Amino acid sequence: MSAAGDSACVRRANGESLPPGWHYDEDTGTIMRDVIHRMGRRCRNWDYSGRAVYLITMVLADRAKPLLGTLAGDAPELAAIALSPLGEAIDAHLRRIGEFTPEIELLATQIMPEHIHAVLRVKRRMAKPLGMALRGFKGGASKIYWEILGVGTPSANACARRANGEFPSLFAKGYVDNILFDEKAVAEAVAYVKDNPRRLWEKRAHPELFRVLGDVKAAGGRFAAIGNKALLKAPHIFQVQVSRSYFAYSRDARGQLLKDEPPAVATREFEEKRDGFLEAAEHGAVLLSPCISEGERHIARLAFERGLRVITLSNKGFSPLYKPGGKLFDQTAKGNLLMLAPINWPYIPGEKKMTRIDACILNRIAQWLAGEGAVEIKYRGVEPAHIDRLAAGKPRLIILNRT
Repeated sequence: MSAAGDSACVRRANGESLPPGWHYDEDTGTIMRDVIHRMGRRCRNWDYSGRAVYLITMVLADRAKPLLGTLAGDAPELAAIALSPLGEAIDAHLRRIGEFTPEIELLATQIMPEHIHAVLRVKRRMAKPLGMALRGFKGGASKIYWEILGVGTPSANACARRANGEFPSLFAKGYVDNILFDEKAVAEAVAYVKDNPRRLWEKRAHPELFRVLGDVKAAGGRFAAIGNKALLKAPHIFQVQVSRSYFAYSRDARGQLLKDEPPAVATREFEEKRDGFLEAAEHGAVLLSPCISEGERHIARLAFERGLRVITLSNKGFSPLYKPGGKLFDQTAKGNLLMLAPINWPYIPGEKKMTRIDACILNRIAQWLAGEGAVEIKYRGVEPAHIDRLAAGKPRLIILNRT
């Protein structure tokens, strides 16, 4: 999107023009990102009756009650879930899903204390969408739950007892699905499912690193955060900023990034930046990256692989139950990662498109946080004072670069 398009006036706050996606909050006196409400988690225009492979997550209706089991093991590599009688019954019920819906094959499953994961393959077209099969599974799970509770099953004349909560649903409504488009994605999903007990062990061992914090103050700003906030106090923080023309990943015929293949573009300027940043981090500096360009994301990826310390900036907030995935999880557990999002940027399910205004704001915030380690950036086509006000979330306050 062009600078003119990003800064087009759609609202006015105390006479200040705001770009699309922002509004002035009269109650707090701050500039806020608009929340895009998405009630469903389904993929638009996707045929949920056709052949496909899915990673499915279903959570208990009351996640505060770990009814399905408890975490066991004295070390992360020994972590396992000791299933309760209810958990054992639900595990057996899930493994029979192919008996009730022959089109479905269960590839992997993991019962956790308050949720379950399953990798399902739909082998051939189903008469009804996948959601109907999962609804049937959850209905059967509730009947197992009622039997263990000793309340029997609701009959036609038991509506009042059901309304009074005597027949509670075991699982919450709905489910979360991830569509797995190739065998590599399937293998990664199966590994993720099997790794869940270890991940829970790490979260229990380091609760302070995996708790989403709602108001972390730094460099005059306020952030949602998860990870090691002590990284903000490091004596040397270097801002990672790489032009899009310096580095680009290779892509396959579908446009998917091939991160493990030689890059399509890797200029001498990029290689110098990469080596300089990594060497500084090897000597104790913290890298600060908004991870906007592919070059910035690649340097962060290399830093994660080497166990170096990194602060990242996100263009949306975190859900209350958010936890980092993949390599980010392990770096969080080791205290090597801090993830920040401006406090006035709400959580939005799914991917959030990075606009030019978003990128300018995140780069500006990175400059403030890095201090002496900040880089000079030319915000072409955008008024710097306008970016300052949006980055600060305060229409009347301009925060100057502390360097």
